[in-house]
Amino acid sequence: MKKNLLLVLLFLANSFYAQTVTFLEKGDTIRKPNYQQFIYLSDSTDISSAKFVAKIKARGSLKHTTNLYYFIRNEAQRFGANAYRFESFTKTDNDINGELILSAYFCEDSLFEANFEHIPKNKIFIFGNDDMTEQKTQGYKVKGEKYQISGGQFKVFTIGEKEEIDITKGGFTGMTLWYKRKENGYSSYLTFSGFGINGGGTTYSPGYNGIGISFNTGKINHVEPNLALALLKIYQEQK
Repeated sequence: MKKNLLLVLLFLANSFYAQTVTFLEKGDTIRKPNYQQFIYLSDSTDISSAKFVAKIKARGSLKHTTNLYYFIRNEAQRFGANAYRFESFTKTDNDINGELILSAYFCEDSLFEANFEHIPKNKIFIFGNDDMTEQKTQGYKVKGEKYQISGGQFKVFTIGEKEEIDITKGGFTGMTLWYKRKENGYSSYLTFSGFGINGGGTTYSPGYNGIGISFNTGKINHVEPNLALALLKIYQEQK
């Protein structure tokens, strides 16, 4: 009897946290991009020349919120998508699960170049953990000043003219990165957790120096830009 009850409870738990991907709409063509990529398309970018591939919804646990993005990306790329536009994000089931909707497109490189004009410039974004079901904070320093960031939050720092900003995580044996304003305006997307490092892989990303590589720098990790730009819509900004 106890064994049967345990199986029922496990089934209910698995159902509650189940990850699902649903195609809400589909285009009538399948493209073959030259590169495996999934570029964020700004709301301000004219996408009239883009080819619609699909509108896709992912539903799943907010303990690993970034998985919702990866589930959609993987399905969209199967049908030839190389870009996406954010549609909506909703918390469900008492904020334990969430639903993410993205519209996927096939775009030519010229559109990506125009899109880059609408991407944040010369900023540093600090992202909290992708577990949005808890409020555990992570401490860090910017130019010697102490800050805390919670899961599901992001903090923005603007790099001024002739300014150098140092980001430090940990104490004497911790890690520090330095950033200066760049002529091309590229922003940096950082986290002190492990998400966004391996999931992005190596992707060709026009507007991001051609090749965008997700890599681990120890205690301070760089988030793949196209994932990071989606998180700016999902996370709450910390003022």
